[in-house]
Amino acid sequence: MTEVRELTEKEYNGTMSGGMKNVTESAEFITDIWEYARNFSVRMLLSEYGLENKLIEAVYENGTKEYQHILLFGDRENVYVVIVADVIKKEIIGHYYLDLNEKYGLEEI
Repeated sequence: MTEVRELTEKEYNGTMSGGMKNVTESAEFITDIWEYARNFSVRMLLSEYGLENKLIEAVYENGTKEYQHILLFGDRENVYVVIVADVIKKEIIGHYYLDLNEKYGLEEI
């Protein structure tokens, strides 16, 4: 199993070179993200329903096609756990807790 590792904001941002493109409809299977997501420290951040039903909100790929960001539904509205995968090595490099409420001052409903 891939080592579970929370990425820093700097590490996360470093995987976005060349901009990000939504590839949700065309993304290819890289690795088993669900094994990683079921790890306790990641699972606690996720929507239980989303995890049980293996729901993916979106998949983005950076401009160099080196990294994919797989957005899983978080434990609250506008919150995602972003699984970052290395496309070339076909492995997960870590995850990032993306709280859009905090980042952009959104209000939860």
